Amino acid sequence: MKRATVKAALLLIFAAVGVKADVVNVDEPAVCYNCHPNMEDLTKKKSVHDVFAAGECSSCHNPHASRHAALLNEDKKELCLSCHDQFTLANLKAHAHEPARTGDCLSCHDPHASDHSNLLKFGVDSLCNQCHQEVKDWLKQTNVHAPVASGKCATCHDPHSSDNEALLAKKVPALCFGCHESGPSFEKIHGGYKVSNANCVTCHDPHASSQKSLLMANQHAPFKAGKCDACHAPASPGGSSFALAGSVEEVCTKCHVNIKSERQKKYHHNLDDARSCLNCHNPHAAPAKPMLSAKQSIMCMKCHFIGDKFPKPHDAYITHDGMDCTNCHTPHGSDNERYLKTDGIDLCSGCHEDAHRTSHPVGEKVIDPRNGQPLTCLSCHKLHGADFKQYLPLNPQMELCIQCHRR
Repeated sequence: MKRATVKAALLLIFAAVGVKADVVNVDEPAVCYNCHPNMEDLTKKKSVHDVFAAGECSSCHNPHASRHAALLNEDKKELCLSCHDQFTLANLKAHAHEPARTGDCLSCHDPHASDHSNLLKFGVDSLCNQCHQEVKDWLKQTNVHAPVASGKCATCHDPHSSDNEALLAKKVPALCFGCHESGPSFEKIHGGYKVSNANCVTCHDPHASSQKSLLMANQHAPFKAGKCDACHAPASPGGSSFALAGSVEEVCTKCHVNIKSERQKKYHHNLDDARSCLNCHNPHAAPAKPMLSAKQSIMCMKCHFIGDKFPKPHDAYITHDGMDCTNCHTPHGSDNERYLKTDGIDLCSGCHEDAHRTSHPVGEKVIDPRNGQPLTCLSCHKLHGADFKQYLPLNPQMELCIQCHRR
């Protein structure tokens, strides 16, 4: 509770029992600094929390006792949101920064004072580097985007939440044109293509690159050679035409003929979609091989981070952490469910060849009583994430076992 609320509650209690009470106004800083003298020095910092500057220590701390650490009036996550309710989960936008989503305000902000703006614990560049280690690698590149080089991450990203992916402050290209003015000369550089509605980050890396103009290092062979007509229709009379010379699948499989055979498999991914290959691949330049729009751990999870089949934020154990999804799944087509490379025990035994040799039996001769099918690794283990060690979805001390062994 706030200090005023506490006083009001006490007055109501005293009035109910017929006790006359005089409210004593306490000079909180004078009292608190007797034992906490270092706190007074914090008031001289560049950025000071307003309630702390006003000497209202009891706005956050209970002076007598509390169920929470540091004598906080509430859990620290709830305490911040009691004033800053614009950052409650219900008020965050579609894409939320993980600390904001979980209410972990103190991972970025100091609750009392800071030498940095907005009560940040460090300067923006150093602060972001705490979690986003890749920033250090970007700074080593030959060409670094100016906001990255100067540590101004908030030029492009909202630190709390955004309606746009990657916490972008605006959609691309509007965000880019905030600094890069579009015009005839800009279009000339891009071969006459009107870039006013372009997705700049399908060719340019927004952070850093070894290539000039921040072009991504992984470039599609026709694009790198300047052979636009390999994929696009010839220029129209008196102007330029950048329409594809057919559907996305037709254009791509003209060179990537092996993909055509994937359509014959029982499960084929994105090959019936209008965007087809473009759902995962960039056509000109890309941040990851083979022309993927992002590294697999990011790209795949944009669609597949759903339901019980995939990792959830509360999972204690995330399986195969750091591995590419294609280690187990085929990206285009498969005769197995979930696009697995192989089915049953063979999928896991390729890496875990010694598993279950001296423990619970698995295989064709061991039948799962729940479905009448042979027991496989996935009968007990989760492929992606789980709450218990060995990626078990249930407690192995009893709960897991009694699913089959009820007697």
